[in-house]
Amino acid sequence: MFLKSTLKNLLFLGAAALLVFACGKKEEGRQLTGNPKIDKLKLPDGFVAELLYSPGENDQGSWVAMTFDDKGRMITSDQYGFLYRLELPPIGSDSTVKPKVEKLIVGNVPDSLVGMGYAQGLLYAFNSLYVMVNHNPNARFSQPTGLYRIQDLDGDDQFESITQIRELKGQQGEHGPHSMKVTPDGKGIYLIAGNHVDVPEMNHYRLPKVWQEDNLFPLIKDPRGHANDRMAPGGWIARIDPEGKEWELISAGFRNAFDFDYNEVGDIFAYDADMEWDFGMPWYRPTRINHATSGSEFGWRTGNSKWAPNYPDNLPAVLNIGQGSPTNAMFAFNANFPSKYKKALYAFDWSFGIIYAIHLTPNGATYDATAEEFISGSPLPLTDGIIGPDGAMYFATGGRRLESDLYRVYYKGELDTHVPLTEADLPQEAKLRRELEQYHKAGAPADGLEKAWAQLGHADRYVQYAARIVLEHQPVATWKDKAIAEADPAKKIHAILALAHHTNDADAAAMLNSLMQIDYKALSAKDKQDLLRTMEVILYRYDKGAEPVKQQLIAYLDPNYPANDNMLDRSLSILMVHLDAPSAVEKTLALLKNAKDDPDYQKTFTSSSDLIFRNPQYGLDIANMLANVPPAQATFYATVLGGADKGWTAAQREEYF
Repeated sequence: MFLKSTLKNLLFLGAAALLVFACGKKEEGRQLTGNPKIDKLKLPDGFVAELLYSPGENDQGSWVAMTFDDKGRMITSDQYGFLYRLELPPIGSDSTVKPKVEKLIVGNVPDSLVGMGYAQGLLYAFNSLYVMVNHNPNARFSQPTGLYRIQDLDGDDQFESITQIRELKGQQGEHGPHSMKVTPDGKGIYLIAGNHVDVPEMNHYRLPKVWQEDNLFPLIKDPRGHANDRMAPGGWIARIDPEGKEWELISAGFRNAFDFDYNEVGDIFAYDADMEWDFGMPWYRPTRINHATSGSEFGWRTGNSKWAPNYPDNLPAVLNIGQGSPTNAMFAFNANFPSKYKKALYAFDWSFGIIYAIHLTPNGATYDATAEEFISGSPLPLTDGIIGPDGAMYFATGGRRLESDLYRVYYKGELDTHVPLTEADLPQEAKLRRELEQYHKAGAPADGLEKAWAQLGHADRYVQYAARIVLEHQPVATWKDKAIAEADPAKKIHAILALAHHTNDADAAAMLNSLMQIDYKALSAKDKQDLLRTMEVILYRYDKGAEPVKQQLIAYLDPNYPANDNMLDRSLSILMVHLDAPSAVEKTLALLKNAKDDPDYQKTFTSSSDLIFRNPQYGLDIANMLANVPPAQATFYATVLGGADKGWTAAQREEYF
């Protein structure tokens, strides 16, 4: 056994070495430099890479965040130490010309202490440097995790003033608070945090503060303890003013989106992480690009309770990328790149050393997305990136005390004309979504209710979602009766889903009775899914109030189960088992016995098999996972049946086990 394992490892490492060699050999039309750190990079035609600096060789740690100040200097942060300020040589300078690097001692502290550092997010704006600290205080550093504003108030080009904007609570680590961007109107700051940070008290909530776990699926927490005490709503995006006095929640439900950016019309896109230990499970969600609209929710929940992307109370990804560790996301509108790459969203993957160029095309109220590998290398543990004042792309590698390098990439060729996207170019559905989003606030004008109601049955999912969020900002008393009495099935479903977020046990029976008036068989597959999910939310929140109508609900659902549709059968199995329906065990056991996976469910841009040789550390683990991928649909039914307390025969229990 030992020999077999050793040979397997040697074969894997040998293949990985061949791949590294292949990445370093001369490419068509590309002159090698003799520097393996540059020659390992795969670049599109016309792009040139420069290795500017290696902080690890100068005892300056592993750089994970960067920004440019108002004098064109780069400011970076060691993940576990100081801030540094760099004066960079011009593009095309002789390779012997190195950046001038200065360690920033912030405040009146000795050189042995870190006045400000341990940052996983930096932003220079409003004549200040904003620092997102992600660290617990220790002997070298006294600032707890949170957002800080440091300033040069005496004009000596050094930061002596430290203002804590807000301490952020939770078990942070690498799932703590991360990146920041100036808002499109130039008046505020967007910031993002991972799922180990508590949502702080906000002044305003575009996503109403009524979130719960909302999942009747039998809970299995992570056996290794990861995120077991982290509850809804997961990671989040907020907007603040420059002083940090006004906070507004924009979006939530992420796992650990390190970074985000917005396009030319202000639409936000976040690159969220997967939970790699969930790979192959029915609740696994790949790394993905999410269009974070106003009030959006993306359904992260602890353990196996993550929401399916087709649930109506969250939004799906615009692109599933695959396995990886997202670290950076940015648009390149200020880059001196060809228009194709100037308007792309760049998504950095730390694990497998890939910068993806995500190409977004407006479609309805959201976007279609395609991807390509823009830059890759092995190893290339990408951390942060930014477009510099000179129009070049800068990125760093490192993190977790790995060897760290700073690169610059620029285009050497003729540039075409870039035509910016404007709001006038957007489809009508996108304009309608934006109109509805103006009502995503407490105290919104009452005419929003009528406008939203008209769109609750809209065919575009993002418009429909935005309309429901409008309802949730209006006084419930003004629309509760209307929701229950609504005749249109789609409008009824989404109005009652909104009501379920804001009511109490007393309304549970009325909501379910109203939903059972819908002709289930006449619904589309999407409307059936939305109906079943709405019933699940009601039962999760108001199970006691629903008691009087549970037998009627069983009678309503039973003829439609099974549905011969994997996603519908997942929802039906959850409801039937929760309701202790007499046929639940028998029917679900039959589905378990004959379960087949949907081959294209959550199809990803990058195949896991393509990543095996990208990272020697993780490649063998991926190979082992691919050799032992469990059947997802069968696993789902088995988990549901694990929560069934009633309705078993001895033979059925034997068959199940």
